[in-house]
Amino acid sequence: MPATPNPEVTPIYGTVPPEAFPTPLASPATSGPAILSFQADREAIMPGEVFTLTWKSAGAVQAWLYLLAEGRLLRGVPVPPAGSRTLTAPADLRQPLEYMLFVFDASGVYASRSLRLPLRQCPESWFFPHAPAECPSGPPVISFAAYQPFERGHMIWIQARDEIFVLFADDQVRRWQVFADLFEEGMPEYDPTLTPPPGRLQPIRGFGLVWRNDAEVRFRLGWALRPEQGFTTRIQATARERYNVLFIQAPDGGIWQLDPEGSGWAYHPPP
Repeated sequence: MPATPNPEVTPIYGTVPPEAFPTPLASPATSGPAILSFQADREAIMPGEVFTLTWKSAGAVQAWLYLLAEGRLLRGVPVPPAGSRTLTAPADLRQPLEYMLFVFDASGVYASRSLRLPLRQCPESWFFPHAPAECPSGPPVISFAAYQPFERGHMIWIQARDEIFVLFADDQVRRWQVFADLFEEGMPEYDPTLTPPPGRLQPIRGFGLVWRNDAEVRFRLGWALRPEQGFTTRIQATARERYNVLFIQAPDGGIWQLDPEGSGWAYHPPP
């Protein structure tokens, strides 16, 4: 008989550990079960929409239906080798829905087929032109912010997130880091023992706290070029399962693009 996956995996949406995935006893082969059809009752989907998947197979005694996210199998359900299932798209859906159907014969040989349902349209729009060809995670967040340029990079404070973003622009890879804003009123605003060279400044308050306490930040950024300035920004991110891109509006209307996990960043000037 084919390997039997964990019988407790009843929801169709949500991650599970690898041990809950089916473990076929044999690889796909030209002989064995076959999926004759696997389709949806519509070509595109919207958040919260009810839809039906139908499938037919030949030579199968068991089948499992899984949701896919960025190529990863998520929690699945056992289904008959031929049948249908009515599902509801998650209310927070911002990426295409993709499913994978596995069918097994009595010896464990399996066949699989995927089905992709794109979003009919994004529930929200990006706040800037030339945006990614994917949906944002939600409407832009409007927040007060502060910005300060440095010899080799930038610091950005976002009030709505209570975070400080450090963008490095030295000879190394253009990476970025984010720090919690730990500055509180009454704390020292700067270090009087540090004297910047002519035409340079020591950052103060929240920027200064990060700059003084983290040697790598201080070394890679160098001294500040001018005082920090307040402005109103907008923030929006992609809606991927993981590895999202964050977009922050700069004081001049340009866009900072912060790539996933601090891996890189870019500045896009205003149109």
